[in-house]
Amino acid sequence: MKQIVSVQNQDVKHLVKLQKKSYRTEHKQFIAQGLTVCTTLINQQYKCLALYLTSQAIETHSHQFDQELITVVSEPVMNKISTTTTPSGIVGLFQIPTPTYKPTPNGILLYNIQDPGNMGTLIRTAAAMNIDNVFLVEGVDPYGPKVIQATAGTIAYVQIIPTNWQQFLQEHKSLSCTALVVNNGESPTNTNLSSILIIGNEGQGLPEAVVQDCTNSVTLPMPGKTESLNAAVAGSISMYLKKNLS
Repeated sequence: MKQIVSVQNQDVKHLVKLQKKSYRTEHKQFIAQGLTVCTTLINQQYKCLALYLTSQAIETHSHQFDQELITVVSEPVMNKISTTTTPSGIVGLFQIPTPTYKPTPNGILLYNIQDPGNMGTLIRTAAAMNIDNVFLVEGVDPYGPKVIQATAGTIAYVQIIPTNWQQFLQEHKSLSCTALVVNNGESPTNTNLSSILIIGNEGQGLPEAVVQDCTNSVTLPMPGKTESLNAAVAGSISMYLKKNLS
């Protein structure tokens, strides 16, 4: 196995630079961290380019990976390439897959979601609800380290399709859309949720123009003492209802 002990190694510098979106986009690569995340991605046929393990991780987990992909790294190197407070000892280098689209209304569109945790949670919920397509308009990069961690690797179970709103409308004219809005939407029990569910930004929600472009809108009833829910919570509840009421 190859070994890296210096934080000045070129591979180390490359991995650190992949923490930036522009560099990920340029090289079409991203990093994943931890046993569960890396094995999930590999099992779902994401192309793994390299795996970096500490000596301790080698002793416990090396048999679970292709030995030719493994590079043993020192603790200082692992601390350098990892973005977590307590590194797991495993970092994988993966190729960003080419977006594909399954022609089905079984999908959601995330509009300008800014928080990596929210993005990851929504993608993870989509995977749990067996939703095929996750369209992304603006917002945080789904292949950023914090998003990948928040998905726990389940990003591999859905099709991630970056787009913009007008392109989406043009290319998917046959699909009806349901906007998730804070007020004045239909009750989920009275709405056909078999269409594409549109989930908006954490602070501003969906632009009015986007809501107007949708076939209908839905609002989650709030019987308690709050006006709205976190975007990831509201979106996750709506996805659950989409799968169980449609």
